[in-house]
Amino acid sequence: MPFLGIEAYNPKRMLYFLTKKRLVRGEWCVFKCQDGWEIGKIMFSINRECQIEKEEKIRKATLSDLEEFRKRESIAKEAEKLALLKIAEYKLPMKLTSTRYPLGKKRIIFYYTAKERIDFRKLVKDIAKVFKVRIHMQQIGVRDEPQIMGGIGICGRRVCCASFLGRCKERLDSVALEAARIQNLPLVSSKISGICGRLRCCLNFEYQTYSDLAKEFPAIGEEVKINGEKLKVVGLNFLTKTVTVENSEGIRKIVTKDMLEEGK
Repeated sequence: MPFLGIEAYNPKRMLYFLTKKRLVRGEWCVFKCQDGWEIGKIMFSINRECQIEKEEKIRKATLSDLEEFRKRESIAKEAEKLALLKIAEYKLPMKLTSTRYPLGKKRIIFYYTAKERIDFRKLVKDIAKVFKVRIHMQQIGVRDEPQIMGGIGICGRRVCCASFLGRCKERLDSVALEAARIQNLPLVSSKISGICGRLRCCLNFEYQTYSDLAKEFPAIGEEVKINGEKLKVVGLNFLTKTVTVENSEGIRKIVTKDMLEEGK
């Protein structure tokens, strides 16, 4: 069964599909997403043994699909230019993030961010009058903006939400501060926040591993004994399997996890 890696055109990202259809590298295809049909190019196709409960909605793109997609992309760009002019004219407190005119849908979608409720009835009326289609204004959150626009993260690579996390407009997983705390990361906003200003999605990648390792160690503040001496745990390093302990005089030292087990 082919396992496909597809580079979507808009928004640009790598998506992965399991399908029974025979599609090959280099072909253009169309696939179903939340807002309609998206188009992309197959970057790789690998045969692998597996079963899927639900067939992915994906097929090879026809010449008419490509022509229609280019036409809609052109219309979306023109609609975005008009929308920006009207937003400035009406002095609307909103930021237009992206404009899409998906295949299979008779509406242009405008994604925007705003801190307050916006009355965009005049804006919608003006755009609909020019393009003769339905206009949908979709407010998005700060975490959704880089997912659509893309960007470079603190690691120097393209942000995960815009490269491989989710499909089309699927909801991103929430990230808790505990994910940073358990990995002994500095709880400084600039270190653990993404370009969206929220906790970085990648904090979830190793959270389960650290959570499992934490079960093998004493908690911070817990008292332990080594050679009959009472010590307080003040630091943990799961990867090196070491523990920082402090005696009653405030002197600290690093011991191995094995030494703690021997002192029990």
